[in-house]
Amino acid sequence: MGSCYHAEDMTSLWIDLHDACVIWMTAIIWLVQVRIYPHFRSVSEVRFVDFHARHCRRITYLVWPMFGELFLCGGILLQVGPRPGWLIQLSGILIIFAATAFLSVPEHNRLGLAKDSNSIERLIRTNWVRTAMWTGLLLEVVTRRT
Repeated sequence: MGSCYHAEDMTSLWIDLHDACVIWMTAIIWLVQVRIYPHFRSVSEVRFVDFHARHCRRITYLVWPMFGELFLCGGILLQVGPRPGWLIQLSGILIIFAATAFLSVPEHNRLGLAKDSNSIERLIRTNWVRTAMWTGLLLEVVTRRT
């Protein structure tokens, strides 16, 4: 008796999982962009370091599993071969990772030490790169699926 799934079915499953992750991450990044990061401005200096540490800890539970999925699905889909939209998705994800590493992480590191209004504003401003990229990836998913 063979497997219940054919290779093409499994590929579709990985694509579905990836697309669901894109939808999830787009929702999260918009929440971060329009609500969470702007809220940093209103947190008192006395409470800020603890507040920021809690934010970083909690957001990790929401985004790191998705980053793991992106690497896993991306690797599997690259082995399967080109699919519609895969180059757009791969390029977008690489830009998002670069923006996270080189724009967001340094600001979060500064904010982990003390409230810094300039760092908060840079974080809000530079996060538009990630917000735009996730939104673009979502548009690719919607376009491909309709």
